Amino acid sequence: MSLVRRLHTRLSTRLLVLLAGLLGMVSVVFLALFIWLYQSQLAKERQAASRQLSMLFQAALENAMIKRDLSGLRDILRRLGRQPEVLRVMVANPEGVVRFASHTSLLQTNIGERELSLCEGADCPRGWPPEQLYTRLFSVGQATVLRTVRPIRNKPICQPCHGPVAEHPVNGVLVADFDASNLRAQALMGAAGLAGAGALVMLLTLLAAWWFLQRNVVEPVNALAGAARRLASGDLSARVPVCCEDELGRLAQTFNAMAERLQKLVQRLSAHDAFLQALIDAVPEGIRVIGPDYRLRMVNRAWSEQHPNPQTDPLAEPCYVAHGRNEPCAHSLVTCPLELFRSGEGEPARLMHTHVGPEDKSIPVEIVAAPLRDPATGEVLVVEAVRDLSRHIDVTQEQRLAELGQLATGIAHEIHNPLGSVRLGLSAMLRAIEAGRPVDDVMNYLRRVDEAVDQCISVTDRMLRISMPPSGKPSLVDLAQVVDDIATLLAYEADKKNVRIEKELNPARVLAHESDLRMLVLNLVQNAFHAMPEGGTLSLRTGVAEYGEVELVVADTGRGMDEETRQRIFHPFFSRRADGEPGTGLGLTICKAVAERHGGRIAVESAPGKGTRFTVRFPAAEERLRQRRNGGRDNGKDEGNSGEHARDTEKTP
Repeated sequence: MSLVRRLHTRLSTRLLVLLAGLLGMVSVVFLALFIWLYQSQLAKERQAASRQLSMLFQAALENAMIKRDLSGLRDILRRLGRQPEVLRVMVANPEGVVRFASHTSLLQTNIGERELSLCEGADCPRGWPPEQLYTRLFSVGQATVLRTVRPIRNKPICQPCHGPVAEHPVNGVLVADFDASNLRAQALMGAAGLAGAGALVMLLTLLAAWWFLQRNVVEPVNALAGAARRLASGDLSARVPVCCEDELGRLAQTFNAMAERLQKLVQRLSAHDAFLQALIDAVPEGIRVIGPDYRLRMVNRAWSEQHPNPQTDPLAEPCYVAHGRNEPCAHSLVTCPLELFRSGEGEPARLMHTHVGPEDKSIPVEIVAAPLRDPATGEVLVVEAVRDLSRHIDVTQEQRLAELGQLATGIAHEIHNPLGSVRLGLSAMLRAIEAGRPVDDVMNYLRRVDEAVDQCISVTDRMLRISMPPSGKPSLVDLAQVVDDIATLLAYEADKKNVRIEKELNPARVLAHESDLRMLVLNLVQNAFHAMPEGGTLSLRTGVAEYGEVELVVADTGRGMDEETRQRIFHPFFSRRADGEPGTGLGLTICKAVAERHGGRIAVESAPGKGTRFTVRFPAAEERLRQRRNGGRDNGKDEGNSGEHARDTEKTP
C-alpha cells in the first residue's frame, strides 16, 4: 500500500485534511474581503486627502482670480503639479475647455466630454459642468489615478466678471489627479501580513486539532478496530480498554458487552455442535447430511469408517465419491435421494445401494433418506442413515442357533430312533438277567445299546460342529466329511419333503473355519429344499478341481430362477422362495461372504423349470500351505466371525 493510500485510510489524516481545507477556504474568503475593505479604506482616506487638497487649490485659485493675478495662478498650478503624488492640476471653464493647467500640454484641451465618457457610477455627473464634488479611481496604463473634480461656484465677488449667479452658477471646474498606484501595493502588503498571521494561526489550530483527535478519537478508534480484527479472526477474548466516559468510551463499553455475549454464544454453539456430533457419532449406522451441491455438511464416525479413504476429510469431497464416481450419479443407475427430495417434500425413503469402502471394497448398504430444510439458509438438505449390510451378513452365534432351531425336528427324529433302541436293549437285558440267561446274551444287548449311544453322540457332534463359534485360526477341513454330516442331519427333512439326496463325495481338503463351512453347506442344502416344494433330487458332489482348487457342487431339480432373480439372490435381505414362504434373505448372502472370506468364490447356474446348480470353489489346502510358505496372506480374506481380518498363522498340519 502506497504512502498516499495509507494516509488516506487514516481517520486523523482525513479529518486534518478536511479541517485544513475548510480553514484555507475561509482564510481565502476573509483575505479577499480584507483586501477589498482595506483597499476601499485606503481609497477613502486618499479621497478625503485629495478633497482637502483640492479645497486648498480652490482657495488659492479663488484668491489669485480675485486679484486677477493670472501669472500667479499659473505659477501655483505648476508648483502643485511638481508635488510627489500630484500628477496634474487643471482648471476648465464651464464648457470643459482647460484654461489653466500644471502642464502646458493640457491647455485648450476639452476635458469635459472626455470626463463624462470615462466616469461611471452613481456619483458621476449627468452633465457638464458638474454640480457637486466627486472623486473616482481609474487606470491609465499601469498607473492608478485618483481624480477629484470640484466645481468652482460663482460668488458675489465674482459676479462683475462672470455675471449673475442665476445665469452662471459655476465659474469653472478644478480637476486634480493624484497618483494612487501604491494603494494596491499597500493593500497587498497588509494582506500578506494578515495571510502569514492566518497561516500561523491555522498551523497552530491544526496541530492542536491533530493532538486532540489523535488522543481522544484516533487512538480509541484504533483500539476498537484492533479488537474488532482480533474478534473477527477468532480471538473471542478481545476487549477494548475504556479510557473515558464520552461517546467513544460508551462505544467501547458497548463493544466489550457485545464481545462478552458473542463469546458466550459461540461457546454455547460450540458445545451444542460438539454434543450434536457426539450424538450422531453414537449411532452405530453411518449418518451423513448432503447439501444441494452434493457436498457433505455433516457425517458421523461410522460413516467416516465407511469412506473409501478414511484418512481424508469426508466433508472435503462430494457424496458421489462413495459410489466410486467423479461426477453425480446417473439417474438411470441409482436412485439419488438428493434428486428425490429436491423440492424439500416427501416421505422418508428406503433404498438399497452399493458403496465403495476402504481399499475399494464394495459394500452393500441400506439407506433411509429424508429431506431436511435448513432454517438459516432455506436450503433443502438430505439426511441419510447408511446401514452397512456387510456387517450383518457375517454368521453370528445367534444365526447359527437359529439355523439349528430349523433342524430341531430332523435332529429329534435322528436321536429318537437310537434312544428307542437303547430302551429296548435295556429292557431286554433286565429280562435276561431276571430269567438267568447266559452272560453272552446280556453282552449282546449291551453292544446294541452301545451302538445306539454312538449314533446319538454322532448326531449331537454334528450339531455341535455347526453351532460352535469359529476359532481365530483356520484348520484343515475335509469338505466331503462336512457335506456328509449335513446330509445326515437333514435326511429326515429330505424324506418329509420327498427329496432324494444323491452324494458323490470325494476328498477335498481346505484351510478354513469348519463351523463356517458347515453353515455354508447347510444354507445351500436348505435353499435347494425350498426350490423343490413338490420334491425332487438333490445332488451333492465334492472333489478336486483344476488349478489347485477344490469344489463343492449343490444341484437341485427344482423350479429354477429367471435372470432378474438370479442377479439379485446374493443381495442382502432379498428373498423369493419357490415354496412361497417368507425368508430372511441372508442365507445366500452368508454363503457368498463365507466363500470370499476363505479365498473362494461362488457361482450359480439356473433357468426356469430346469433347476439350479451352485458351485463353490476354494483354494486347495496344499495350495494355501504353499502360498504361506512363500509368504502369501491368502489375499487378505481370512477373517473371524466378526468380519475383521485375522492373521493366518496356522502351521502345516
